Amino acid sequence: MAPKSIDHYQVGRAGREKRLRPEFCSAINALLENKGSEMRFSLFGKANEPDYTVQLRGSTIAYFEAEFPEEGRWPFGGEFKFETIRWPERKWEHYKLGKGRYLRKPFFLISVRGDLGDAYYLDAKTWFLKAKKERFWGSVFYGVKKDAPDLGRGLDKMEDYIRSRAASVYKSTI
Repeated sequence: MAPKSIDHYQVGRAGREKRLRPEFCSAINALLENKGSEMRFSLFGKANEPDYTVQLRGSTIAYFEAEFPEEGRWPFGGEFKFETIRWPERKWEHYKLGKGRYLRKPFFLISVRGDLGDAYYLDAKTWFLKAKKERFWGSVFYGVKKDAPDLGRGLDKMEDYIRSRAASVYKSTI
């Protein structure tokens, strides 16, 4: 049996992410609702757009671009295996034009564990200022240390992070 090509891998990964995007939306909205929050995530992403819009009382307050690392990088129920949380160079190049905003709203990146039980997230302005370029297996990424103080972690803390970063980094009230 011949080894799988990189194209095969990418097609499989794209299918997995396509399946997980709406599942994450449902999971985070259920968590927010259980906390009594009015904040909600909605699927947004068409090609070259963020994956999610975040709404509060019917108004869009932020956008999120998601990554769903493979289980080899972040085992279900376990800890992320590497020292940096990173997003691909193609996202860096595409979104840097907005300088951390998308359609004049705060823009965030999120890396969600495949079982949807945990996540790391970062506002894009901080990503553009503090991320370091990394090369792995011929691909380029921009990452931050997973213990960086600007990086948020945990789905239950995400609403507070969004509000805090919107106020401190984007100077907007949510």
